Amino acid sequence: MKLSQILKKIHALIESKEIQNISQQEMANRLGVSLRTYTEWLRDVNQPLAMRAILDMFSQLNDDDIVKIVRAWQTSRVK
Repeated sequence: MKLSQILKKIHALIESKEIQNISQQEMANRLGVSLRTYTEWLRDVNQPLAMRAILDMFSQLNDDDIVKIVRAWQTSRVK
C-alpha cells in the first residue's frame, strides 16, 4: 500500500470517528504542515521520510506495542 493511500485511509477514519468531514486544509493544520505539503503527500508527489521510517518500524511490532508507543507520544504532547 502506498503512503498516500495510508494517509487517505487515516483521514477517512478520523472523519468517521469525529462524525464530520475534515477538509485537507484542516488536516494540514492539525499536522502542522502547509496545505501544499499535505496535498503533495495525498497525490504521492512527495513522501516524508520520517513517516515512512515510522511505518516501517511499526510494521515490525505487534499491535499492543504500537498502541503503547502512540499513547506515550500523545501523553508527552499534552504536557
